[in-house]
Amino acid sequence: MSSVSSTDTAETPRVSQSTYLRTTFLEGLAHELRGPSGVTLGALDELELALGEHAAAHATLFAMARRGVRRVLRSAERLSRTAQLELPGHMLVREEVDLTKLVERSAKEAELVEARRGVKVELTLPEGKQVARVDPSWLGAAMAEMVGAALRSARRSVMVELQQSGDVFRFVVCDDGVAGGLPRTRRFEASEDRRDAGLAFPMIKEVAEAHGGELSLRNGEMAGLLAVLTFTAA
Repeated sequence: MSSVSSTDTAETPRVSQSTYLRTTFLEGLAHELRGPSGVTLGALDELELALGEHAAAHATLFAMARRGVRRVLRSAERLSRTAQLELPGHMLVREEVDLTKLVERSAKEAELVEARRGVKVELTLPEGKQVARVDPSWLGAAMAEMVGAALRSARRSVMVELQQSGDVFRFVVCDDGVAGGLPRTRRFEASEDRRDAGLAFPMIKEVAEAHGGELSLRNGEMAGLLAVLTFTAA
């Protein structure tokens, strides 16, 4: 019988174990998901190229496969960003950004992952550049998550709007889905909703607060969810 050292039997301190599960462990999971997902996307590209002119006949299947892999990559990003937010001293990296382009890019990223036949995303943006000092990586990720959630819920339409009032911006997303319970905004909170891990809206909320704003959620006039991310320009 093999011996067991006292260090093996010692109980891991609860706080230390909790910190590990919320940070290093989540980062490790994200890494495990990214590797095979990248390989799969590369294989799909090679397969499509090898089929040549015959690939067009399977375009729908290729699109479905790529969306599936992108959803796995999105989950990996959620895990990674959650781990970063759990670390003390996380700081934004602000830079001057054209918010209209950031909104457009975020909406397109969401559609690549969550596009659904018959559901249309309508953008309403101010004219000209809307320059603000924000963290484009974090704010863009939050915007993409909001649009993605609306796409999953919508029946036919998702409305996305960027509003400005002085130094304050409002990123508004609403859909025409069936009204239901509001999403969780606290991480690692027990819920009867088992559709996902509940990491998206807590991240969106923290990104809003880190930019001097807030996230508000309520059932909208279109019957679905009305989500408003408010943030300051500097």
